[in-house]
Amino acid sequence: MADQPAALSIVEELALMLLKDEDGSVVALSPNWHMWCGFAGAILLELSFKQRIDADVTGLRVLDTTPTGNALVDPALALIAQADKVHVPQYWIEKLAMDGDELIDKVLEQLVEAGILFEDHAGFWSLTDKVRSEGFYPLAGDEGNEEVRVRIRNCVLGNDLPYPKDVTLIALLRACDAFKTFLTLDEYELAEERIQLLAGLDLFGKAILDVVGSSYQPPPSLLRRRARKMPSIGLWDCLKSKSLRQRNLSKFIAEQCQKIGPIFELKLPGRKYVVLAGDEANRWVSRRGRLFLRSRDYLEDFQSAWGAARSIASMDGPDHFRMRRVFRDGNSRKVVEGRMDEVYELGRSSLKHWVKGNVLTGEQTCQRFTGQQIAMLMVSVKPPIELLDALIQYEYRALLIHVVGLLPKIALKTPKMKRALKSVLELYRHIHASHSPGQRIDTNADFVDDLLALHMNDPQFMPDTDLEFGFIAPLIAGHYMGSALNFALYELLKNKECLKKVTAEADALFADRDPSNEDFTMERIDYTHRFIMEVLRLHPIIPMHSRTAMNSFDVRGFQVPERSSCLLVFTATHYMDEFFKDPDLFDPERFAEPRNEHRQTSAYRPFGLGTHTCLGARFVDFHLVACVMLIVHHLELKMVPLNYNLKISPLPKNSPNRGFKFRVERVRYPLD
Repeated sequence: MADQPAALSIVEELALMLLKDEDGSVVALSPNWHMWCGFAGAILLELSFKQRIDADVTGLRVLDTTPTGNALVDPALALIAQADKVHVPQYWIEKLAMDGDELIDKVLEQLVEAGILFEDHAGFWSLTDKVRSEGFYPLAGDEGNEEVRVRIRNCVLGNDLPYPKDVTLIALLRACDAFKTFLTLDEYELAEERIQLLAGLDLFGKAILDVVGSSYQPPPSLLRRRARKMPSIGLWDCLKSKSLRQRNLSKFIAEQCQKIGPIFELKLPGRKYVVLAGDEANRWVSRRGRLFLRSRDYLEDFQSAWGAARSIASMDGPDHFRMRRVFRDGNSRKVVEGRMDEVYELGRSSLKHWVKGNVLTGEQTCQRFTGQQIAMLMVSVKPPIELLDALIQYEYRALLIHVVGLLPKIALKTPKMKRALKSVLELYRHIHASHSPGQRIDTNADFVDDLLALHMNDPQFMPDTDLEFGFIAPLIAGHYMGSALNFALYELLKNKECLKKVTAEADALFADRDPSNEDFTMERIDYTHRFIMEVLRLHPIIPMHSRTAMNSFDVRGFQVPERSSCLLVFTATHYMDEFFKDPDLFDPERFAEPRNEHRQTSAYRPFGLGTHTCLGARFVDFHLVACVMLIVHHLELKMVPLNYNLKISPLPKNSPNRGFKFRVERVRYPLD
């Protein structure tokens, strides 16, 4: 065998072997006792290689208590060294495996810190671009180590000689029955004999590996922990809550979470939900939600109202991951950055309709303002205001019927809704007709171009029947941005100091000319950016996700059966004082140094969490900043009446109610 080069630990390489490129997940995140035992065995094997322990069937003994310098294995070394007697390897494997999920989290975090793995904001894992292109891991001293999956595949499918650690890793993967996670069935059958041969060469760790292979049942203590009765709240708890009467779901759930914990049942007449909230629940959903929760069920009827069978919002697993990769560019911040001239032109065109002295309804005005911009940026059309209004009307009615369940299905068949649907169908046809190859020459590729390319390349995956809803999905998502802008204007007009600071930044940015993308540096938009962050914290447009448990799972030992209806209230942390001091106070300074309250893990989640985190989060964040700065630079607004107190309209999304209005007092700078 060849000498072993500088390398990652066996624990880290085991995690990398379990990375699934097709859906951005890590097999090890599954709550599999067998897999956890495999990671526990990897720790002991790494300590053996470092000559810190020796093991056989009679016991595991410490040879050297000096820490290895690896934060993954040193705690185990200290634990073994402190034991008052010698235990057999199986004892230590089962003891270490009890914390298997936390251990795997630490392994993945360490790989991210090392520049080997990348975790995007939706919780998808992948090798970094550098590792993927070069095929080597970055190590200290500019040395590299060949990507482990390439090495192991070459060993078991070819004739490459394995390094000593690779022999151990092959044996460990075999003991965990993990080869089938990254080899096809044909590859596994071809390599099975060689895998057995190579695994049998590792006499050094055979005792530990035999234990891993036999430790397949959770210990009784783990099973007993799952028998706990879940706490619950009912209708009376909802009725007596001031926060819920104010229609602030995030705050209500935060209060319940702090009383009874991150998981509880919400029992209402005819309905029962499992609520997950708080930072602990947010972390669990981000890491493991994909294995247990699906989004399809609550969106099926809504999508069918538009003639579609599925969309990116209702997909999970590899299909969802594929769709996110296809639409990543069309939803990125670069879409706005590359077309700032159009943002200004469309924005000023809308502002010309904000006539001085007229009282404007905030929600409708903001929906129209953002709607036309998003239509041009995302689907390259400029629909008339009447058509955008019809789209909103039909969308809201469909949501109230098929998602919220407040209205009967017949409510979508009224003459008004039929006229709205007719307008939506006209929009479908217009978008499709405007994206023929000849018309798209020398234009910026947009969301629809990506969607049509996917359809042409794989019409089974993206059929004609799903195209139409896909065309208008960005416009539907844009309605959420309209409500966010509405909340932003409310907070500006309510908080004079905020208005003064945002206006000063806007005037400085627009002082000499329309700012380019390069002018929007964090230094020049610092306060406005923090202002928008605080708007999204205090007023999340979508405060929760509805999901169905496709597999049973437990959180804190509370068992959630399959098919349970779950509410993931990821914004409850926004109203917890332990994360955001004085959470009811509007305070953009909470995002500045040294407070940086948003940087606490899983605390600030205005765009959702897990695999369905909003794909256009950075698009919206930047676009909102640009829109707010454009508005305050050109116009001076006043709230009508001046003493208006915010009332939230919670359905089908959070927004200021129709009572929020404003008047244009004067034009500060010309719109022409």
